[in-house]
Amino acid sequence: MKPATTKEDNISQGIMLIVGAVFLLALTDALVKYLSDSMSLWQLYVIASLLSLPVLGGLLIGTSGPRPRVKSLRWVAIRSLLLLFMWIAYYAALPLIPLSVAAVAIYTTPLFIALLAAFSAGERLSWQAWVGIICGFLGVLVVLRPGEDTFTPATLLPVLAAIFYALAMMITRRHCQREHPLILTLGLNLAFLTAGIVFSALVATGATAQLEERTPFLFAHWQPLDISDFLLIAAYTLLLIIVNSGVARAYQIAPLALIGTFDYAYLIFASAWGYLLFNEIPDAMTWLGMGMILTAGVVVLLDDVQ
Repeated sequence: MKPATTKEDNISQGIMLIVGAVFLLALTDALVKYLSDSMSLWQLYVIASLLSLPVLGGLLIGTSGPRPRVKSLRWVAIRSLLLLFMWIAYYAALPLIPLSVAAVAIYTTPLFIALLAAFSAGERLSWQAWVGIICGFLGVLVVLRPGEDTFTPATLLPVLAAIFYALAMMITRRHCQREHPLILTLGLNLAFLTAGIVFSALVATGATAQLEERTPFLFAHWQPLDISDFLLIAAYTLLLIIVNSGVARAYQIAPLALIGTFDYAYLIFASAWGYLLFNEIPDAMTWLGMGMILTAGVVVLLDDVQ
């Protein structure tokens, strides 16, 4: 049986949205990696949120038809908190494990989405769909190559982030399906701003001084920025608005497991941006794993359209 769909679903549009969103998400993560040497995560969140809120407000006011309104403040808030926790857990791991390991570990997300879809969201999957999902997960393991130097306690942080993300997307599908994507993006930016202010205040009081040396990206004080830094933050802000709106809409209009599988495309794009911006060249095993991930997406798609 196929994943549960509704008459309002648009599978092809959902796939295009999620692929485009993760393409840009890989670029935003590359920008964060570059900016992490010059500022803390909380400084980035505060500045980016202050830039994005007027833009989102203008977009909401300028929306054609009735002005979008929040339909369920509770579920929008829960979704925003889960995504906030996801990013905190993911970025907390980066100083402790290689970026490539963290990126692959967080992409256990589609497996968790499939499990949630099958056991909580009422989306019964065929055996072909399960083959595709398992193939994608095995592709992640091929890229990760578990070993003594790879699996450390810190590796669990991006896996925890993956669980938060899967829960957030399940809520998007089940409880925020009729929310305007810009409303969901606004809620997430408000969560970023609140967390940025709270943690910046803690850092300023010296409460996190002992942690600054170990994880400066999370606990360093605010740093002076030049014009190029502000331009990069502005680019990051714009990309994040597009990404968050695209991801939200994709999970609103297509089945969880299907969109979750195409979420794997992030790894392909992350490797491309890594090569273009940081001269990082994937090895043969990485390419093999990514091929398995792409195959997984095709298998699930073919099963869904049959």
